[in-house]
Amino acid sequence: MVSGDTGLRDFPFVQPDPPKSSWTKEEKTQSALGQKAIGFNCLNYASPPEASMYRHTFPERSFIDNTCANGLRLEIMFPSCWNGKDLDSKDHKSHVAYPSEINGGDCPEGFGTRLPTLFYETIWVTKPFAGMDGKFVISNGDPTGAGYHADFIEGWDRVTFIFVYSSSKDLHVEINQSMFSFG
Repeated sequence: MVSGDTGLRDFPFVQPDPPKSSWTKEEKTQSALGQKAIGFNCLNYASPPEASMYRHTFPERSFIDNTCANGLRLEIMFPSCWNGKDLDSKDHKSHVAYPSEINGGDCPEGFGTRLPTLFYETIWVTKPFAGMDGKFVISNGDPTGAGYHADFIEGWDRVTFIFVYSSSKDLHVEINQSMFSFG
C-alpha cells in the first residue's frame, strides 16, 4: 500500500487546514484527503506543539532555521478504508481509500471495511544546518514536500498480528523491537 504521490509539487488548499467541519466538497475528494494526509511540523520543545498534519508542505527555510529548534517532524497517514476484496492494485492504492476526516470519519461508498490506521513519523534534525545556504529536499528531489510518500508492506506473523491488534482497546498500539526477536 502506498500513501502520498511522489509527483506532486504543490498543495492547492489553505494551510493550516480550516476546521474539518468547514471543508469544501473539493477538499473532501480522495485526492485532497491524500494530500492532507501529509504533515510537516516544526519541533520546538520550548513552545506549544503544532497539531499533527498542521501544514502539508515544507515551511520556509528561514522559519525552520529560526523557529524549529528541535527539527521537523514529517508525517504521513495511510488510507484506512478497504474495498473488502482486492489485496493490492496496480497503483498500490486504488483498493483503499481515506475516511472522510483522514484520521476518522466515514469510509466512502465501496470501501466499507475499516483497516487499522497507520501513521508514520520521521524526525529530521535541522539545527546543524541553520544559516547554511540551500534548502531541504526529500530523496525524490522534491523541494516542496508535497511529493512526500511512504510504502507499507504487511509481513506480520499472522498469530502475532491478531494478538497485537486484538489486545488494543483503542486500536492504538505502539510496537517496538523489544517485542520481537530478530535472528
